[in-house]
Amino acid sequence: ESLSPTKLKLRSSSGSTEKMALVEEGEEVEAAASTVLTHTARTEFLGAMSRIAACTDPAKRAIILSGGVDTSAILAAARELGITFSCAVTVITGEDSPDRAFAQAVALEHGLEHHIVRVTSSELIECYLPACVRELATFDGMTLRNSLVIAAAMRKVRELGLLHAVVGDGADELFGGYSFMWGSADDPAAWQEKRDKMCRQWTFATSALAAAEGLTSHSPFCDPDFVAFALTTRREDCIGVRPIRLVLKGPAVEHETGKLILREAFDTLASWRRKDPIEVGSGITIITHDAFWAEIVGDAEFETARTEAEQRGFRLTSKEHLVNFRAFEVSFGSSSNATNGWALPAKVRLALGQGCVGCCFEIGEATFCNVCGAYPAQR
Repeated sequence: ESLSPTKLKLRSSSGSTEKMALVEEGEEVEAAASTVLTHTARTEFLGAMSRIAACTDPAKRAIILSGGVDTSAILAAARELGITFSCAVTVITGEDSPDRAFAQAVALEHGLEHHIVRVTSSELIECYLPACVRELATFDGMTLRNSLVIAAAMRKVRELGLLHAVVGDGADELFGGYSFMWGSADDPAAWQEKRDKMCRQWTFATSALAAAEGLTSHSPFCDPDFVAFALTTRREDCIGVRPIRLVLKGPAVEHETGKLILREAFDTLASWRRKDPIEVGSGITIITHDAFWAEIVGDAEFETARTEAEQRGFRLTSKEHLVNFRAFEVSFGSSSNATNGWALPAKVRLALGQGCVGCCFEIGEATFCNVCGAYPAQR
């Protein structure tokens, strides 16, 4: 009889020698399958990196380096293939930003010229918020926090006279990097369906922010052939409990995590680093707190502005959201008329009570609004 590893384990319940042998055999089969999948992941990823190298000049190519799992894997693959970069660029808002130590260590390991852009959160907002809002047509806080950091990195790449920026976009979506993707343990088919749908609909701000600086961004994780492979992976290939490190050389703590297949495919300094979104790794996540905005937007001013916005069909959830919204109004116009007056590309604002629950812009059947960030966005 041909038995799957799962069936082998079920058959072992009596504890007999024969059944214990079946368990061991099943575990060996499972381990062998995992090894084959990891090898395939490496092969496909090396192919994706080769294709990026073939269309970019190494003297004009930089990597935006967070020191996380994804960009560290990119550098590991590049080293195997002899692919080089002019430099690495990292943006941090303070010396305690989680990305600093990891990025420095990874850049040193690979002998990269490393440019660390040290900038405060306030400076990021002042220098880049209006342009990010305008380029991305959004006032969503999560999108903009991450984009401020990316915009600063792209500006540095342009100032260095380079033309291409290699980034890690796509790995989290493909391999369950986000904590909200760690559910559905009892329904792996549903997990895979949700993952696949997310990846079919994905968009990234990086390309627009790079283009705004005259650059082209590239991610091996978005390579069509690599995506086709990645979408064959299952939940168990991506999600599991492993020893995860919060800080470089710090203690490892058993924790559920994603991207197992990528972590195992390339052995790097960051293979078992915790997933930190760009806003956390850079340190800009501080702007989510109303206290950060105390000297810019008073409590009474915020309450008044929020009430007025709600009367016009906009739900503002924080002072950060209000500041973003004001920049959005400057870029795309405002009107007390809820059905027109907004010059937003490819978006129509509907009457009060229609469209997105947070802004009344048309969203079709989407559950997330990429204009205001509402989720769930359906009424």
